[in-house]
Amino acid sequence: MMLRKLLFRNFRLIYRISHWMRHRFTEPGLLIVSIMILAGIFGIDTRRTLAFQIFALLAMLLLLAFISNITFRGRFRVQRILPDFATAGQSLDYRCSIENLSSRKEKGLVLIDELDTSLPAYSEFLSTRDPGDNRRNWFDRVIGYPRMMYLIQHKRGGAIRPVPIDFIPAKGQTDSYIRLTPIRRGYLNFQSTRLARPDPLGLFRAVKTITARDTLLVLPRLYRVPPIRLQGKRKYQRGGMSMASSVGDSQEFMSLRDYRPGDPMRSIHWRSYAKRTQPVVKECQDEFFVRQGLILDTFPGQYAEAVFEEAVSVAASFVMAVRPQDALLDLMFVGTEAYRFTSGRGMSTTENMLEILACVEPCREQSFDRLQHLILEHGTGSSGFICLLLGWDAQRRSLIRLLEATGIPCLVLIITSTGSDDITAINTMTDLVRIHVLTAGAIQAGLDEMVHTGRASAK
Repeated sequence: MMLRKLLFRNFRLIYRISHWMRHRFTEPGLLIVSIMILAGIFGIDTRRTLAFQIFALLAMLLLLAFISNITFRGRFRVQRILPDFATAGQSLDYRCSIENLSSRKEKGLVLIDELDTSLPAYSEFLSTRDPGDNRRNWFDRVIGYPRMMYLIQHKRGGAIRPVPIDFIPAKGQTDSYIRLTPIRRGYLNFQSTRLARPDPLGLFRAVKTITARDTLLVLPRLYRVPPIRLQGKRKYQRGGMSMASSVGDSQEFMSLRDYRPGDPMRSIHWRSYAKRTQPVVKECQDEFFVRQGLILDTFPGQYAEAVFEEAVSVAASFVMAVRPQDALLDLMFVGTEAYRFTSGRGMSTTENMLEILACVEPCREQSFDRLQHLILEHGTGSSGFICLLLGWDAQRRSLIRLLEATGIPCLVLIITSTGSDDITAINTMTDLVRIHVLTAGAIQAGLDEMVHTGRASAK
C-alpha cells in the first residue's frame, strides 16, 4: 500500500512536469531536450567520450532560446463564444476573440485554450477501472500510470487543439476558431487561455496566461430509436392537462351549472355569480391521457462504466423521440435520492430532461430496492414503461414481474458489455413485456434490429 501511494505521488509530479514541458517547448525543443539528456548520461566520463560537447551545445541553444523570450510583455483580453451545448464524442468549433491591449503588434503566436484539469485523489485512483486495461500489458496494469492518465483526461472532459495566430495588430483584435472534442457528458469547465510565442530558433515558448472561466454543457450521445408503441390504457391524471401551471385539482372545463349543496367553494365561477347574484359553479371533466415512464438503472454493479454511459445515451435518445402532443414522460432513477422528473405539455422541456441526463452519475450508495419502491409508488398512473436495465439478475427480474402483475406494458432494454453471460430469460416474453438485449459498442445495431424483429412494441 505504501509503495502504491508513493507511485501515485510520483505520477502526479511526472504529469505536472510533462504538462509544463508540452506547453513550454515546441516539438523540436522537446527533441533537443531528449537528446541533451542522453548526451548528459553518456558524457559523464569526459575522458572516454565527446558526448559532453553535444550536451553543452544543446544546453547553450536552449539557454539562448529562453533568454530571447524574456522580453515578451504582451497584454491581451480573451473572450470565448461557446455554443449552447455540445454532444459527447462529436467535435465542434467555437470562436475565440483575442484583443491586443498593447501598442506593439504580435506575430506568430499560438493560442492554447485550457479546460480545468484537477488531478484525481488517491481514493479515485484506487477505485477507478480503466476501460483499456484489458488491452494493456501486465506491467501497465500493475503500475497504473495509464489509469492515472485516463482519470485526468476524463476529469478534464475534452481535447482542445492549439491554434496558430499569424498576426494581431497593435490595439487590434482577431478571431480564431478552436476545435473541441468532448470525451464525456456533463459540464466542461474552461479555466484559462494561454498565448504562447516561440523564440526565433523555434525551441522554447514564452507564455501569457489569461484567466477566462466558462462552462459548456455536453449532452449524452444520441441514437436513432424505433417508434415505441406501448399499447397501454390512457390513465386518469389528477389535475388534468393544466397540472403543471395550476395549483390544486384543476380539470378540463366543460360547462357552468347552478350551485348544489356540498360543492367546494373553489369551484364557484365568481363572474357568473356576480351577474346572476346566485352561486354558479364550474363543471369539469376528468382528464385521461398517456403517461409513459422511462426507468434508468443507475446501479452498474460489476459492469464497466461504458455500459452505464450507453444506458444514459439510450435514455437521452428516448427523451428526444417524438411523442404524442398530450403525452407525458416520467424519467425515474436513483442518485443520492430517488428522482422523478416529468416532461411534456405544461411540464419541463426536453432540454431540461437532457441536462438532467447529462449530469446523472452511477449510484453506489443506495440499494436497488429504492428504484423498485419509486416505480411502484408512481406506477399506478402510468400507461407503460421503458426500462433500461444494467443486467438481468434476480432483483431486476423481480421488478419486471411486479410491473407485469400490475398489467402495465413494458419494453425492457438490457444493456450489457461484450462477452457477458447469455441472458436465458429472454424467451419468457409475454404480451405485456418485451425484452431486448443491447450490447455496449453496438447499440445502434441493436436498436435497428428491434424494428425488424418487431420487439419495439408491447401490447
